[in-house]
Amino acid sequence: MPIGEAWQTLLETPLINLMVALSVLCFGSYGLAILLFTVISRAILFPLTLRMLHSMRALQDLAPRQQEIQKKYSDPRRRNEEMMKLYKEAGVNPLGCLGPQLIQFPIFIALYQVIRNTLGTTPEGVLNLSRRLYDVDFIQDAIPLSRTFLGMDLGRNGNIVLGLLVFAAMWLQQRISTSRAQAAINPQQAAMNKQMQIMLPVVFSSFVLFSPAGLGVYWFASTAIGIILQWIFVGPGDFTWGSLLPGSLRTRLGIALPEPGTGRGSHRRPTQQNDASEGGDTESRSTDASSGDERQNGRRSGRQGPRTTRPSSRSGRRRRHHGG
Repeated sequence: MPIGEAWQTLLETPLINLMVALSVLCFGSYGLAILLFTVISRAILFPLTLRMLHSMRALQDLAPRQQEIQKKYSDPRRRNEEMMKLYKEAGVNPLGCLGPQLIQFPIFIALYQVIRNTLGTTPEGVLNLSRRLYDVDFIQDAIPLSRTFLGMDLGRNGNIVLGLLVFAAMWLQQRISTSRAQAAINPQQAAMNKQMQIMLPVVFSSFVLFSPAGLGVYWFASTAIGIILQWIFVGPGDFTWGSLLPGSLRTRLGIALPEPGTGRGSHRRPTQQNDASEGGDTESRSTDASSGDERQNGRRSGRQGPRTTRPSSRSGRRRRHHGG
């Protein structure tokens, strides 16, 4: 079977019928059908998403040890070997974070074709759609589908508001996923992450402007669900809403950003180190206090020592005086 025919038979045609059936369940609203499909697809991919989130959390916990390797080994080859050993010992696959994104990409492309086919207005498009529908009464009777959702025509290109929403959602997801503690390990990787944090939102938001608005609704809803899952299972890391404000405004309002590696969802290892340092400070304070007590006791004993010897010397003089 050719690739194009297999694509239509195994993915595109079943997805067309599923979207039509979901629109019937959503009282004829194709926009609600897209949102329901987003929730279903994210639920199916949830095991892979959870594995990705666990990998992200494990990488955040390994950040202090990665910094130690970075400082200890100057040779890039030896450093990479030690990093791979560290990942193997912790059972972490850095590439495991890309699983759900790679699976969602074919769905994204297929949904693009589905929206164009199901919301076609030309007679040829309607005829082509009727040929690809299953012989089920409630699916056949659902045609034509409603195109309007929240004031948008889902079959036409997206507007600037939808593009900005997609950009903001993807930027926030990228910002939460990238911690400053991990960025400090590899400056080159940090620079690349900073570029990707802007490039990916720009690319997808631009694509939304030149593709059906229904596709932009799906991508925004899917990204929003991903942010919620990441916030629950991994945490925001060192991200705070105050970091969105300019530095001068943060200074005026007295908002301080957390140090890298702190905050909810951050590394556990620095916490243990802080506890150890606090314990060391307590021990040093107790040692200083005990040494101070010893010095005070020494001064007291030094003062008392001559007082005890003086009477003995005076009594000796008295004996010699009476004896004489």
